[in-house]
Amino acid sequence: MYICLGAMQRGFKAGCRPILGLDGCHLKSAYGGQLLSAVGLDPNNTTYVVAYAMVEMESKDSWDWFLRLLSKDLNITGEGNGFTFISDKQKGLLPACEEVLPLADHRFCVRHLWTNFNKLFPGKVMKDQLWAIAKSTTMAYYWKELVLMKQMDPGAYDWLTGMSTSFWCFLILDETLRTGVELTLATF
Repeated sequence: MYICLGAMQRGFKAGCRPILGLDGCHLKSAYGGQLLSAVGLDPNNTTYVVAYAMVEMESKDSWDWFLRLLSKDLNITGEGNGFTFISDKQKGLLPACEEVLPLADHRFCVRHLWTNFNKLFPGKVMKDQLWAIAKSTTMAYYWKELVLMKQMDPGAYDWLTGMSTSFWCFLILDETLRTGVELTLATF
């Protein structure tokens, strides 16, 4: 079952930014299943439910189906160019996004990233440093904060640099530039 009310659809197109949060949750009923949702931000910076669906299970096929219907309802053209999707690494979501909307940006929710990070590197100081890196808006600020993380805990630095920064950091890094600077940091 997929629902995208006409009023919500028109409202999103008329005033919301092209940013959508995608999430799934378990349905705790006799029938089970998953609830998939797409939520935007309205001009007042508050959440705006755009669409939701009830599916058997969270999988690539479920997300593919949901994203195809959503992109049709919102008239997302150009294979998603200009849209950004935020998620917490839902099962099958990344492959479905790459297939249905390959030109859309995809970001991970830093709060969920921090939850996993905190299991390995607990403490407020580490949390604050992760958020400082995630909020970086310039290359200089990004590298300054990343060097501080490496000084605080080389393992945390390795964990963060082991995933693509473009999925979770405000600043999108050019791969060649990132590789060159990492070589410099490795000798630090």
